[in-house]
Amino acid sequence: MFDKGNLKYLTIWIISIALSLGFKLYGLKHLEQLSINYEIVLLMVFAPSLVVTIIIILKKLLKTN
Repeated sequence: MFDKGNLKYLTIWIISIALSLGFKLYGLKHLEQLSINYEIVLLMVFAPSLVVTIIIILKKLLKTN
């Protein structure tokens, strides 16, 4: 159904969504501590792209060696 290239991107997409939902649930669970917490917002925005960037960089580093 999926070839290996698309399966990798699908896996990265699922991990990114899971991270975003995890941070969102953490923020909802700890509302009293997070009245205005920009760190959680930044993590929700940048964590998925950071994970994808790290995976792409590691893939290129391991491929060249």
